Amino acid sequence: MRIIDIHTHPEPFGKFQHPWTVDQAIDRMLRHMDHYGVQYSGLLGYDVMPGQNESSVRKVNEFTAEMVAARPDRFFGFAFINPTLPARFVDEELERCLSIPGFVGIKLEVDVNCRSTLLDRVMKQAIRFDVPVLHHSWSLNLWCMPENEVNMQRERSEPHDVADLARRFPDAKIIMAHLEGCGQRGILDIADLPNVWIDTSGSQPFSGTLEFAVQTLGGERILFGTDMMGRGMPSQLGRILGSRISDEDRDRILFHNAQPLFKLQPQPATTHANH
Repeated sequence: MRIIDIHTHPEPFGKFQHPWTVDQAIDRMLRHMDHYGVQYSGLLGYDVMPGQNESSVRKVNEFTAEMVAARPDRFFGFAFINPTLPARFVDEELERCLSIPGFVGIKLEVDVNCRSTLLDRVMKQAIRFDVPVLHHSWSLNLWCMPENEVNMQRERSEPHDVADLARRFPDAKIIMAHLEGCGQRGILDIADLPNVWIDTSGSQPFSGTLEFAVQTLGGERILFGTDMMGRGMPSQLGRILGSRISDEDRDRILFHNAQPLFKLQPQPATTHANH
């Protein structure tokens, strides 16, 4: 069984500071990956909370770049960006990152809703460099959230917002993050959009969600992601292995869909002792 985990963070979710050197982060990630047989991990950044300034965005991307440069056979990177920052910086930072070998995607959080024109320049860069954009998405009921969380989520994107972005930019490749957070309603929102994939991360597994996604979207539009280190591999991998789907769809989700999307080269089996 080969695995590509497209959605990882080299830091426990909620700490948002990196107490390790790059070498320490690599060591920890590789131990985890090797234990579960993960060939590649996509690094979305160690701190991708909304509201980052130019300096903090650049720091996140530089840390990712160092990890990718050290082990291009195990890691690929996403350029994290806050679209509310000055246009000059957004253009220059995306140009800088996407010119670095091993940076093969763009990561967006909840800084702006997908319907905002502030995303236009980001999407044009994604099309120009032919890389997918991974956007945080979650179907939320704000009536049940504390006021401080509501304020942080005001610019959030729900699946129907991601669908709007995909219709505006049909030539872009978009990954709607968090299968379980989007739920069946979110799956239906993107069903008619072949330029949108969904990753399997988000919350703990619920029976039937992945099966519904395969039935509705086809196994070719689903990508395996854990949101590690925020969520554990056993539950996220169990979501795939325990679902009632075909072996062919399981292999597509775990490996074959991500390989061409991110232009990854298959590697021989790797152990921790190799790094």
